[in-house]
Amino acid sequence: MKKIILYISIVISVFVISIVSFVAITVVHVHLPHGAVLHVFPALRDNQDNGAVILCPGGGYSFLAKWQEGYMWFPFFLQQGYIPAMLEYRMPKQDCHIPMVDGAEAIRMMRQHAKEWHFNENNIGIMGFSAGGHLASSIIVTDVDSIRPNFGILFYPVISMKKELTHMDTHDQLLGVDASTELELQYSNELHISEKTPPVYLAHSSDDLGVSPQNSILLYNGMRAHNRPVMLHIYPSGGHGWGYRLSVEHHRQMLEDLADWLKNRKRE
Repeated sequence: MKKIILYISIVISVFVISIVSFVAITVVHVHLPHGAVLHVFPALRDNQDNGAVILCPGGGYSFLAKWQEGYMWFPFFLQQGYIPAMLEYRMPKQDCHIPMVDGAEAIRMMRQHAKEWHFNENNIGIMGFSAGGHLASSIIVTDVDSIRPNFGILFYPVISMKKELTHMDTHDQLLGVDASTELELQYSNELHISEKTPPVYLAHSSDDLGVSPQNSILLYNGMRAHNRPVMLHIYPSGGHGWGYRLSVEHHRQMLEDLADWLKNRKRE
């Protein structure tokens, strides 16, 4: 039985990798003004029912997991009716403004080319993983109307920069080892939710030893306190950084949960 399961897993993996490889060579690579690159898979035909999702891979603000938390998600979002794009944002190297600049430019670029890439400019989401979740949540809670997305998806995100809650490598790469309390609070996104914050979907594992689930719980509670739409799934296992890894026990359930939310949020 175990051999059959292993064989099926291998076949599925090869199939997914084949699709992802096709997608990867079909994308449009857009160089943003300050050096980031936006990789977009446009729709093949005009369909204003389409939305778009900008993926922000994680990597502790020191590298990017571009496949596991980027390209491998493209087929899933295409199936859901969303144009996928991956933001290859620059590493901050203690300059905390850099990721936010790249995220803002990505949102503006997507809206600027909505007609060309065949999607509804008023249905753009941003998805972030781990440190990419910090970037995505920074965009989600911004008070700048022109760069605020219409929804957010955050997987095991770093939300807070408070030392007792954050992932310290991410903290140090973004803010520096000697960051002031004031700066930490400025980049603790659970503190900046407002009545304008768009709907958010959160997913975390209870056994995540890299980024505490308290990050997602804090954002969830903040969204609830401001009467903003929010969904939180905490899975029993998975650890940190599972991305699109097929071997994770709750992978299928995670996809089904996210697909259901994406389908239902269209009715909001």
